[in-house]
Amino acid sequence: MFKKIINTFGTKITAAVINFLIAVLLSQVLGDTGKGTQALLLTTITFILIFSEIVCGASIIYLAPRHSFKKILVASTVWAALIAVVMGFAIWLFYPKLAPNLVAHVAILSFISSLSNINFRFLVGKEEIKKANYNTLLQPVLLVLTLAVYYLILKRTDIYGYVIGLYAAYGGTFLLGVWMLRKEYANLSHDKDKDYKPVLKDLFKYGFLNQTGHFVQFFNLRLSYYLLDKYINVGRVGVFSNALSLAEAIWIISNSIALVQYARIANADDRNYAQKLTLDLNKICLVVSAFAIIVLCLLPPSVYTFVFGPEFGEMAGIIRILAPGVLFYCVFLILGHYYSGIGRYQMNTFAALCGLAVTCILGFTLIPRYDVTGAAITSAVSYTVNAIFLFVFFMKESHFKGHDLILTKSEIQNYLAGLKQQLSKQPTDNE
Repeated sequence: MFKKIINTFGTKITAAVINFLIAVLLSQVLGDTGKGTQALLLTTITFILIFSEIVCGASIIYLAPRHSFKKILVASTVWAALIAVVMGFAIWLFYPKLAPNLVAHVAILSFISSLSNINFRFLVGKEEIKKANYNTLLQPVLLVLTLAVYYLILKRTDIYGYVIGLYAAYGGTFLLGVWMLRKEYANLSHDKDKDYKPVLKDLFKYGFLNQTGHFVQFFNLRLSYYLLDKYINVGRVGVFSNALSLAEAIWIISNSIALVQYARIANADDRNYAQKLTLDLNKICLVVSAFAIIVLCLLPPSVYTFVFGPEFGEMAGIIRILAPGVLFYCVFLILGHYYSGIGRYQMNTFAALCGLAVTCILGFTLIPRYDVTGAAITSAVSYTVNAIFLFVFFMKESHFKGHDLILTKSEIQNYLAGLKQQLSKQPTDNE
């Protein structure tokens, strides 16, 4: 498991560096207004994916060991296509601020992304973490290469370079996923069982519970974009989105751990083991994340101005406001994957609802008055509320005591010894 976490962390770090380069390139070429448009476009695709992943989402990881590949694939693909059409029409009808010529691209891209995610989550469900990581890494690589050609070589300066890049990124990862699962795809016709009721029932049961939480959490994380666009202007979305993306990069640590944790817990039946694993991973995650976010907070405004452009100097102050909430959210991510791994998705939903209440109250109050500062305060408080909710319930259910939360010297030594041991080993195919 340790090697899988390291492999996942390395993959996500590499992807984060590439995504950082993408943000720099878009900010320098398109400015704050163009970066804001890009952020809203990507956020709208993410919004559609929330509905698509009722069937195509993380529940596939939980159900992959329990149902055939064919049944999961067919049911989720049909659902993804339906959602892309319906939500594309809804966005065209109700969100006129997104250019009509971009709406069709948003709908198609959401469908291709869903297909890619189905492959990725089936790989994770089989605990083929290394293959899943390679699949993840290809996406930003293809995107940055496409953007480099469009903006640096062809010298274009419009948003369509980003749209073309997403087609390359989503399409490429889908094809790589098909190749990685080529045995499963080759055997699709061999499954003669046409009874899809059990798999549909499970996909909707677990997917609806899980995605309800993601739907609510989407607004916790991204409602500020739309409020800034509504009350201020799209350029402020560009500034805030860059600051938030950098702060959220700290979650690479938690997400790397949580992905492997989720797959491990979903394939285990021992609740005590799952709780102890979650507590141990949480402690080491918090320590490492704290060091990372302190470094980020120490960077002066001149760094952001130099890297992103003259419109982005405020990012330093925004990140410092976000920092406490971002650190607390690391706890939410680990605990949330624990509850997902044992099939109790509703806990994440309840936590997200608490955070959404905070987001709505503070967002509509602070953002019109304090601009990006209000957006940062809103996000930080919401993240903290999410974490506290799950933490209280987890401690009550697990019966851990206060002293169990302290990372001891012996635990640190064990982690370092395990890290050294795993790094010295040769990787195996399924890692």
